[in-house]
Amino acid sequence: MTRDGLSYKQIQNSIFENTGAHLSKGSISYWVRGIHKPSGSLNSFRAKPTPELCYVVGVALSDGNLNVHEYHREVLLSVTDKDFADEFSRCLGVILGRAKPYSVRWREKRRRWVVQGASVLFHQFLGSSWSNVKKWLEHCERCGFAFLRAFYDGEGSISGRTLTVSNTNRELLQYIRERLRRAGIVTTSLRLCTKAGTLLKDPTTGRIYVRKKDCFQFSVRAQSLSKFSQLIGFTIARKQARLYDALSGARGKSCKTSNHSP
Repeated sequence: MTRDGLSYKQIQNSIFENTGAHLSKGSISYWVRGIHKPSGSLNSFRAKPTPELCYVVGVALSDGNLNVHEYHREVLLSVTDKDFADEFSRCLGVILGRAKPYSVRWREKRRRWVVQGASVLFHQFLGSSWSNVKKWLEHCERCGFAFLRAFYDGEGSISGRTLTVSNTNRELLQYIRERLRRAGIVTTSLRLCTKAGTLLKDPTTGRIYVRKKDCFQFSVRAQSLSKFSQLIGFTIARKQARLYDALSGARGKSCKTSNHSP
């Protein structure tokens, strides 16, 4: 671009228009001089309204981590469910232009499946304004539902007929409630479930840690579980099985009620 006579500001604007990532002039200067590669480990990124992009965003806002090491920008997922890791690996590979998915590795010490990928441009996209990110999530129903599925894969839990989602970002949960409402899925109100400073135990490792922020949650109403399953569902097989069990129990209860009706 500098060969075309563009200033750093013009290059900055062009990158934002093409990728959705806002980069500093300092980063662009390093790239122009060849000190660092703009893609981050040769992984390119250009924002496109696809279910894969929206799934990765949903994971990043729930179970995923964004790590910064010098000029290396990493997106990492560490989870107990391999099918969750496999889907994240596939989607991340698609949006970063890889010929095949990222490796899914088992870490015995943590007893978790780990996926790691790196791209400066994608990291900057995730760190851009919420208004910029959410326009991709709202492109179409497929994109919106992929985002919600990813978020529920990471933060959703189901016990009996209670489907709950929890997170420390109150505004994000309000946004998700609104997206569900627009899809015709009825939810409970948002409430505080765990206060900052509460001691919590990791069920997998047994490690005790202190919650640093207040955590909020809401549930999908029982009458909307069927619609949630049809439109969104889970990638994680064990969670989807519990959802099916909840629906089967509801249908069985409905049949018994109708059989005893006069």
